[in-house]
Amino acid sequence: MDEAVSVHDVSFSYRSWTTTPAQPVLSHLFLSVKRGEKVLVLAPFDAGKSTFARILAGLCPKYLSGTLTGTLSLDGCDLSHTEPWDLVEHVGYVSQNPQEQYIAQTVEDELAFPLESLGVGKQEMHQRVAEALAQWGLSSYATVSEARLSGGERKRVLLALTTMLDPAVWVLDESFDDLDVQWRDYLAQRIRKTDRTVIVLSSRYLSQFDGLFDHFSVLEHGALVDGPRNEARARFSHLCGDDRLCRLDPLPVTGNVHRLEATDVRFSQTREGQEFSLTVPSFSLASGEIVTLTGPNGSGKSTFARLCCGLDSATSGVFRFDGDTVDTSERNRLVGYLFQNPDLQIFLPTVRDELSWSLLRDRRIPKDTVEEKVGSAAELFGLSLDATPSTMSYPRRKRLQAAVYYLLDRPLCILDELDNALTYQMAQEIVRLLSQNGCGMVVITHDDAFARLVADRGYVVRGGRMEKA
Repeated sequence: MDEAVSVHDVSFSYRSWTTTPAQPVLSHLFLSVKRGEKVLVLAPFDAGKSTFARILAGLCPKYLSGTLTGTLSLDGCDLSHTEPWDLVEHVGYVSQNPQEQYIAQTVEDELAFPLESLGVGKQEMHQRVAEALAQWGLSSYATVSEARLSGGERKRVLLALTTMLDPAVWVLDESFDDLDVQWRDYLAQRIRKTDRTVIVLSSRYLSQFDGLFDHFSVLEHGALVDGPRNEARARFSHLCGDDRLCRLDPLPVTGNVHRLEATDVRFSQTREGQEFSLTVPSFSLASGEIVTLTGPNGSGKSTFARLCCGLDSATSGVFRFDGDTVDTSERNRLVGYLFQNPDLQIFLPTVRDELSWSLLRDRRIPKDTVEEKVGSAAELFGLSLDATPSTMSYPRRKRLQAAVYYLLDRPLCILDELDNALTYQMAQEIVRLLSQNGCGMVVITHDDAFARLVADRGYVVRGGRMEKA
């Protein structure tokens, strides 16, 4: 077998937008992957995992400015002399944040676009798109816009696109995240059966990885360290602190104890010709409590989150806070909601601006107190006040999103798939920091291992109905 991927002495630094020189993200990286081999790259927080994936896909430094040295070859293409659009049949890339890859108005158009670029005939195009949608359980979403999809459904669209094009090399950055167990198993099956070269990059070791890969690497301090499965897994767990984790015990609530309850809540909606409904017979969450919410992709977990925080109105039923009925506007002030995608809630030029914005609107808080609170929160969440959120890594943007809600100090909060693209240690640490304020939390997740780390009580959505797990 000849080489499908050759990375020789590669180093990369992003362009510095300040007077401070940029530090290397990757340093003297070496990787050789033969055709048909499957490689797992485990990487802790801010190790350069997604940067490496983008380099392999030809996107960096083409679209993300920086200095790249060394040589890279992928399926016989010298990446230093190949444009990204010429790599369609050579490499397929799935980002950890699927929304940054969407370009079309509908799901079927998203899949059809690269086929049009390759000059595929209309009849064959329709057939290939239909087959890919069916394989990934997306046939009924063909004419649906990306904005109407759940996080897992968005990820499946990109995976359907990759498997449909079937390029020589698949680069999958956190592609198991966002997926429920059924689709994680299906993705593992597709990887196992394909004769293509597959590189999976992940911030967690999942059970679906067992028996799936030929080689294992840990991205540590900008360089790849290879080793057998057990050795690489132990090295990675120690590096990111996952080997020292135990279940998070609830902290005592020192202030007032608040409770949110939902009774006989029902939500129904017709979305682009499709009927969707969710029934919640009963739900309760008190200050200091942490409960999990699980269920298949598209089952209604995020819908329930939107109902709780007042972004959507229930068709019927009632929400009560401390025994009193609360409408959508009242719930919006009481219940915080960390979206799956932090970029939907981050919009200001610097970390300092993001953290101080809500506090500065409250004229009762002196400016020096605001500065003190903002500085303290930045330190707790490992953030630089002068950093630009748009240039920060996806996991660090998640930390910023959580720090904003830490300062808002809502009595209750919903964390929608917080653990995606984060190590177990980091995700648990964010939950712990939020709980210090006595916040009651709903943690939405697809990962049973993470659910056991943060809570001993939970709810599950099955067949349009939410019940105790």
